[in-house]
Amino acid sequence: MIFIFYTLPAINWRIYKGPVIIMYDTLFIGIQHIWLGISIFLLLLFSISRTGIFHDALTTKYFTIKHLLIFTTLFSVMSVCGTYWNVEAAGGIINFRAVGIMLGGFIGGPVTGTVTGIIAGLHRAFFIHTDASYIHGGLSILQGIAAGFLSGRLKTHHRQIWLWGFFYALLLEILFWAFFALLTWPQTIANPLGLFTLSMPILITNTIATVIFIGVLEASIYIKDAEKTKTTKNAFQTVNMILDSLREGFKDASLPKITEIITTALPSLTWTAIIYKNRIYTRTAYKNQADKNEGDAEIAILKLQKPLPAMPHVLTIPVTCRNEVVGYIVAAKNKDNTFTKMGIEFLHGVCRIVEAIYEHEKMKQEKNLLAEAEIRALQAQINPHFLYNTLNTISYYVRSDPETARKLMKYLSDYFRHSLNNPSKLIPLSEEIHVVDCYIQLERARFSDRLNVIYHFPQDSLDTLQIPPLLLQPLVENAIIHGVLGKAEGGSIRIGLIEHEKYNKIYVTDTGVGIPKEKLKTLLIDHKKRDHIGLINVHQRLISMFGEKCGLHILSREGKGTVVFTNIPKIETTKEKNKEIP
Repeated sequence: MIFIFYTLPAINWRIYKGPVIIMYDTLFIGIQHIWLGISIFLLLLFSISRTGIFHDALTTKYFTIKHLLIFTTLFSVMSVCGTYWNVEAAGGIINFRAVGIMLGGFIGGPVTGTVTGIIAGLHRAFFIHTDASYIHGGLSILQGIAAGFLSGRLKTHHRQIWLWGFFYALLLEILFWAFFALLTWPQTIANPLGLFTLSMPILITNTIATVIFIGVLEASIYIKDAEKTKTTKNAFQTVNMILDSLREGFKDASLPKITEIITTALPSLTWTAIIYKNRIYTRTAYKNQADKNEGDAEIAILKLQKPLPAMPHVLTIPVTCRNEVVGYIVAAKNKDNTFTKMGIEFLHGVCRIVEAIYEHEKMKQEKNLLAEAEIRALQAQINPHFLYNTLNTISYYVRSDPETARKLMKYLSDYFRHSLNNPSKLIPLSEEIHVVDCYIQLERARFSDRLNVIYHFPQDSLDTLQIPPLLLQPLVENAIIHGVLGKAEGGSIRIGLIEHEKYNKIYVTDTGVGIPKEKLKTLLIDHKKRDHIGLINVHQRLISMFGEKCGLHILSREGKGTVVFTNIPKIETTKEKNKEIP
């Protein structure tokens, strides 16, 4: 008995354990062999995934015909080659055909999945002969259709798509072999170990390979998004810094800051220059002595007002406004480097921003000039009736009351002298009130008791509060002519100021005839045949200087009177200094 134990243990062990050893050998050999083939194709797919073909393929639900043809061809070839790369086991073959089929469906959608499944399934059924060729072929077709319709659900998950890809791929493989076991039921019952040997390597390798490729695509999306986010953030930070630097316009103090921003935003630059109005503003960022020698020589050429020759490491971008070159942005690297596409696009983007700001400033200057011209026109527009009536009134008083005539001449002189003031300067409130008072005194000489005017201004604000010239006078004139004098008995006018924390409300009210609702709606709309030119001019100037909220506001009721007011930001200076209107 002992002899038998020592002489036959190996034989008895091999007879008893042989099928298990064979099963494990086949399992591991199958996994190794199939994984080698998968690795080759995954390497190819990873290389292709870096191209535009797979750009956003994992999140896009609808593709062009061109993309569908590319996906179908690529994954069909992979599936067919995966069928040929096989290991025979248990009356069938271990292969990675399902990897191409599932990837085609998951990425390309129903069309790609179905067509890929049909191509791979028909090839398996009619070109690879095994005991269950037609069953494998038919199930491959169904697997492709199922993967295609699961594509929509897979792409609805915006995070951890690889994890959902693992569940869907595992589900499809389990269903594949469940249906295979059902369709080959007698043989499956007779040889369950053979089914396990055949299915397990495929299930393990195909599921993992599918998930790896989906994970790589998802990771590339996150990397691209992170790069885009970082680039966008840097671009916006640069834009904000440029806008802050040019907030006061194109001035000697702001342009050097722009060169610093550009040089900082692109660390590979050795120097940057802005040429504007025959002046050069530079910023250097030399890395070594060679860069310094080279950069100083190139900058010296620019300072001689000579253009640099065309060189791959120097980029010169003209700054244009209305098809006219107003300056240049020049950026340079060392001679060993050239500009990347991203660097060129960034510099062109900066140039477009600078151009937009320059054009905006130009338009603002032109708008201010236009506003100034309108004020000049308003100053020059002497109402002939007002002048004629005033001179007649003065002529009357010359004989009857020479002292009153002398005062009226003084009022008239001050009134017209104020009208010739520089319209580009803010003036103290007291000066504007003086001209309003001159105008009122001249009108009172004509209408006497029909005109009553009340002032309501804080005494301490008269000399410190700054307002645009010809702000109140047109409002008061409009209140007298179109309001108070429209009533036989006349009326009252109140001119005042209400202080708020950040602005001053300046108003003119009257107890005149009021304004009809239809006319009130169009009173401040500029058009060719416009009345109340003074009101429109004041309204537009206030908006140009202080913004939409600071325009004129008019409230009126027929037979009751009118209120006109504006909210002016607080601008207070000493009486000796006048601030230029921006």
